[in-house]
Amino acid sequence: MEEDRLKNELCILLETHFCDVNEKNKHESQLRKCAEHYLSKHDHTSKAKIYKALADEKRLKILKLLTIREMCVCELTTALNLTQPNLTHHIKKLEQANLVDYEKRGKWVYYSLKDKEKLNQLCVI
Repeated sequence: MEEDRLKNELCILLETHFCDVNEKNKHESQLRKCAEHYLSKHDHTSKAKIYKALADEKRLKILKLLTIREMCVCELTTALNLTQPNLTHHIKKLEQANLVDYEKRGKWVYYSLKDKEKLNQLCVI
């Protein structure tokens, strides 16, 4: 697998004790290139969005309530003692992180968990 090969190559470069290398510029270039290639194989942007979304107590509470069942905005605002604009702000962050779904029914919006299994793996719920 290419990821294993890249990781191995990176490990070999790191084992040369970077600070003690004679040809530091050459080694620095190789290390940077190898690290960039290895890291490019992962989607750090979407992971960062998820962790930013989870880094708020109110958002974690929203997710926990949504494990029970889908809930409308009025239920969430009441349960969490939040204003509608405040709830909307937090829900928007969860939507951007691809953690919640919504469905509009008439004038009401209902929210649900998008991927309960992913949240379980992250030890969030």
